Amino acid sequence: MGASEKTTVLNAYVTGIGASKRIVVWDTTIAKMNTPQIVFIAGHEMGHYVLQHIPKGLTFFASLLLLLFYLGYRSVGWVLARWGIGWGIRGLDDWASLPVLLFLLSIFFFLASPVGNAFSRHIEHQADQYGLEVTHGLTPDSKQVAAQAFQVLGEVDLADPNPNPVNVFLFYDHPSISSRIRFSLTYDPWSKGGQGEFVK
Repeated sequence: MGASEKTTVLNAYVTGIGASKRIVVWDTTIAKMNTPQIVFIAGHEMGHYVLQHIPKGLTFFASLLLLLFYLGYRSVGWVLARWGIGWGIRGLDDWASLPVLLFLLSIFFFLASPVGNAFSRHIEHQADQYGLEVTHGLTPDSKQVAAQAFQVLGEVDLADPNPNPVNVFLFYDHPSISSRIRFSLTYDPWSKGGQGEFVK
């Protein structure tokens, strides 16, 4: 994808459902990385495809959304019963109750964002692992190649090299660059005669 006319950010992703499903690699990524690094990035994105992360993500976030709307439905009545008269709101059938519902939903969405981020970090970690497994033996020193790809990504995106774990828990939807580099350099089930979890 020609993204360089609009941004210098590096990116690649899997998108689409059914026949429209595809892996997209931005030209900015191709310009900043060498061929083995791009192969690892493509392997990471293949991981999202092979491990069915799109349907799993849709299912997870649809379920989370349903739960949050249910909590909003259950709590707005209680809030209006307690404070509605003082606010001049007659009940749930009053359009004036809509801002109360939206306010409650915004609180629930904020509180649930670490859960969504944790799920996203989990599938990104799985895709990293898949990328390492699928490029093992395909590119020389694939662990070092993956670490270098993450290093380039971190430098271009000006990522915090040592983020606070609380910030990661609350706000990161991808593992931190430092943890991805550490994992890339230490993941080696083959050294003990084993095999990958996803790529046998």
